[in-house]
Amino acid sequence: MKLTIVLLCALVALTAAAPQHHFAVLVAGSNEYWNYRHQADVCHAYQLAVKSGIPQENIIVMAYDDIANNHLNPLPGKIFNKKDGVDVYEGCNIDYSGADVTPEKFLQVLQGKADGRNIKTDENSKIFVFFSDHGAPGLIAFPSEELYADDLHKTIKEMHDAKSYNQMLVYIEACESGSMFDGILEDNLDVFATTAANPTESSWGYYCHPDDTVNGVKIGSCLGDEFAITWMEDTERALDEQVTCDYLINDQVGYVTSTVKGSHVMQYGDVGIKKQAIGNFQGICYKPSAIETLMKPANKRHSHGDRKEYAKVDSRLVKLDFLYNRYMTTQSAEDARKLQEELDKRIEIEERFNIIRARTNARFEEHPKIEKPSCYKQMVQTYKSKCGMDEYDLEFLNHFVNMCNSGVDVEHLSNLVTEHC
Repeated sequence: MKLTIVLLCALVALTAAAPQHHFAVLVAGSNEYWNYRHQADVCHAYQLAVKSGIPQENIIVMAYDDIANNHLNPLPGKIFNKKDGVDVYEGCNIDYSGADVTPEKFLQVLQGKADGRNIKTDENSKIFVFFSDHGAPGLIAFPSEELYADDLHKTIKEMHDAKSYNQMLVYIEACESGSMFDGILEDNLDVFATTAANPTESSWGYYCHPDDTVNGVKIGSCLGDEFAITWMEDTERALDEQVTCDYLINDQVGYVTSTVKGSHVMQYGDVGIKKQAIGNFQGICYKPSAIETLMKPANKRHSHGDRKEYAKVDSRLVKLDFLYNRYMTTQSAEDARKLQEELDKRIEIEERFNIIRARTNARFEEHPKIEKPSCYKQMVQTYKSKCGMDEYDLEFLNHFVNMCNSGVDVEHLSNLVTEHC
């Protein structure tokens, strides 16, 4: 009997995946309390990765870390990603916070070159990347800088050429996130990416007012993002049902695509990766032994359950929604002033871009593709240095895409920006 047990244990061990080959890099690219949801998304993803079996030393988390103990947080030291949910901040080990949350540091972490903790990968490694924040054509935002699509692509290609990974799965929650890969990510780099939105639309905050409550306590900010909470709550159910090693990425992406209503979920890269189980990337899977297959309950399948809809807000409007609801709650002169300042700033941003647009002879398309990335990058950086830039400015960066595509002189554009800021 003892010999039989030993042999069975040995058989299971032989079929188990090696934990050292599984890695996760989880990034919240924003700060400030109205962006509560991004750090909530990422800490939730961390909890799922740990629960799914990825060793904690193989998980890197980047988050500004200004939410849990923010003076506006009614539940200090805690963060929630779901109405009446659980605290996802407890045990969320943040490796890079504050000023260290940068595009450069993120790319260095992927390549194992950062000064702090890295992922030490090789040709056998499976990497899961999840990013949650704001975006614009060809870029995703970090607290003080931006990561451009061409820089991300260059890093992935270098990693592929260096055999730094076996396969990579990327989930991005951001406005216009499809533009990070559309026409850019080849299908031969062993990377599959899915994004919250197509290249030209917003993603959406979720569990927003009046559904931003936890056990009767109003948090005062959206708790999550529609795409992010949809895939994570789906993975959570699969974990509870113990089917993450049977539930395919293809099926999860299909479910998320049909469930997310505010935006169009997109797919890019090596679609062959979709044939694998979510547990091969979001956790650790193994091929079951013959005895395990026999012992597994028959017809055990993943159940999506009935999805209840909660309040959601266009990500471009979340800050305005946050300020409005805060004023309606407090009725204070200070909160009224902040709301009016935001409204005035948005009007100013719109007028500024309208003037700059009118003073060029550029052709304008509603949804342009980036044809001259270096020009576009230079214009975004010039605008940011002269005018400042927040999530609302990002909505108008397609004007710079049009101007660059039309061949408008960069120096002329820079002078226009300087003149009107």
